[in-house]
Amino acid sequence: MTEEGRHGGRDVRRERRVAIDLPATIGPRRFPAARVVDLSLAGCLVRCDTALDAGEVLDLQVELPDGPLRVKARVADASLDGAAPPGTARSLAGLEFLGLAAADEPRLRGFLDAESRRSAGADKAPS
Repeated sequence: MTEEGRHGGRDVRRERRVAIDLPATIGPRRFPAARVVDLSLAGCLVRCDTALDAGEVLDLQVELPDGPLRVKARVADASLDGAAPPGTARSLAGLEFLGLAAADEPRLRGFLDAESRRSAGADKAPS
């Protein structure tokens, strides 16, 4: 596996991923329509209106329910969003977190745990 697929010595894809829909801001340029559609402790998948360049390092702000999560992230992969409605030029980008602040890791872990439990509960059929 290449270095692009690793994070802190572990495979980025091995982190638990949670399907989500959260507003985000990507800088230093600003993309007001950015949305996080998949989130883990190691990174996320974002949908935005402008293509991002692989390898680019960005400032990402994700709007969590208890306040914004700010993190440096590197674009690991980027492509056109084939599921976007016709006439829109939406892009998808896989972002690898370059490091979370000490206080943000447990906060993000708690959010992911809660979302996983909520999703699991919604998936269960009533008995």
